Amino acid sequence: MGFGAEQMAVRRRHATGYTLIELMAVLAIASALLVIAIPMFRTQVQNSRMSAAATDLLSTFMSAKSEAVGRNNLVTVCVRNEAADGCADIGNVQWEDGWLTFVDVNDNGARDDDEDILQIHPPLSAGTTARATGSLANSITYRPNGLTNLSGTESLVICDARDFSASSRILTVSILGKVSILKVEETEVGTCLRS
Repeated sequence: MGFGAEQMAVRRRHATGYTLIELMAVLAIASALLVIAIPMFRTQVQNSRMSAAATDLLSTFMSAKSEAVGRNNLVTVCVRNEAADGCADIGNVQWEDGWLTFVDVNDNGARDDDEDILQIHPPLSAGTTARATGSLANSITYRPNGLTNLSGTESLVICDARDFSASSRILTVSILGKVSILKVEETEVGTCLRS
């Protein structure tokens, strides 16, 4: 004996949908996944910001070296003084506040009005710091032969609100102009160089 059209319609109507218990179980699982995923996502975003900052600086320094050789002239990368569109004196302004690349015709380490600007980099993401000591503290100059004005290998440390951690990045620049991005365990640096 078969079912009539009426009985089939009634069965279909009752067979669709979710019970309250099924819905609550799905919401509980989704909530648990969010509680786990959100902190991991935040950490990934912070790590990406530091890696991007390190890559931007590396790219800028390599480009400056290439420009110095190609133009047969000095090229300087310095911490940017946004108000004057030139180099900032060391102090309250740091690498994370942005930097400027220019042809340093007169080798004075400061951008004069007649010197060409090659690149202006905006400030890094909020909470990201980029600090250096020694002769890399606020600028670096590349010579036409590709060498730098540094007295040795200098480090630029990139950190975030988590302070110095395994996620920090260290950019090293040698007197020969070689630039590398290193992880914390590959260096002897142990601080974010914040004052």
